[in-house]
Amino acid sequence: MNEPTAEGRRRYPHTHGYFPDPEQIEAAPDRELPCTCTNGCPSRCAGECGCKACEQAFAEFCDVAGFYGPGEFDEAAALSAYREVHVHGGVPGGTDA
Repeated sequence: MNEPTAEGRRRYPHTHGYFPDPEQIEAAPDRELPCTCTNGCPSRCAGECGCKACEQAFAEFCDVAGFYGPGEFDEAAALSAYREVHVHGGVPGGTDA
């Protein structure tokens, strides 16, 4: 298993570079999902670099945002929406509501 990188610890400081374990009440690290990003990764990495933590974050976003529904998964649209949320600091479209 890989250890989190310095960039991974910066991205997930509350869990020391690991994706938070959803089974824990508090933000405990999921030791199977380290963030192995480098500073060359997009600010909202979706795991394209092989990072398991960011891949999981993207998968959870897709689930909550409804991209895993009936029909074919549109990865390009999901990735665009995922990154747009980060750019605007909230919801797609840059609105607060």
